[in-house]
Amino acid sequence: MSIAKRIFELQQIEVAIQTAHEQLERIRKDIEYNDALEQARRSFDNARLMLSELEKQYRDLDAEAEELRKNIKGIEDKLYGGKVKNPKELIGYEQEERVLKTKLDKMDDTLIDLMERIEAGKTDTTKLKKVFEDVQRAWEGEKVVLKQKTREVEEGLTLLEAKREGVLSEIDEGSLSLYKEIKRRGGQAVVKVEQGRCMGCHCFLSVSELQRVRGNTVVQCSNCGRILYLS
Repeated sequence: MSIAKRIFELQQIEVAIQTAHEQLERIRKDIEYNDALEQARRSFDNARLMLSELEKQYRDLDAEAEELRKNIKGIEDKLYGGKVKNPKELIGYEQEERVLKTKLDKMDDTLIDLMERIEAGKTDTTKLKKVFEDVQRAWEGEKVVLKQKTREVEEGLTLLEAKREGVLSEIDEGSLSLYKEIKRRGGQAVVKVEQGRCMGCHCFLSVSELQRVRGNTVVQCSNCGRILYLS
């Protein structure tokens, strides 16, 4: 088997190794982060936060309304308890009572609105919690598959590494150094020759180049410098 063919095989193996590493990295990221799960979690958390805020608003306003009711009762006691006799003072209490009752009516309307929003928020939160839990269960199942895929890729990678070592042992140091140097420039270091052309730069080879490529020597394309391989 020609050295060029061995170097070509080495290139193919190294491409497969790189692909396997990239696949493992993608799987790792997929295991660590699931967009659908995070979206479901954010929606559920936002709903819970909004519900908690509505419930706090209701408690605060209800406490304020209760205090207002106490104030109104105190005024009514003065108005109808018979202790206050002064007409002007009674008129003042009546006016204050009207103002406080108007304010209380508005508070009660707001409390009713908050109560309705809280009930709707509870319904939404319950639905979003179920969605989150369903997505989470599905994701746990996906992770089992991804972890199995990881093991399969790692096993394949181990075989590729062993195969690479075997091919390396059959390539002389000079040819290997040339391959590595061309590889550092980017792109393919070894390219096939098809119909008399270098498939790296698509230039036609001379007759002498074609004859050398057919031999058991490492030949570089005179145009692009890549190692030529004739299958």
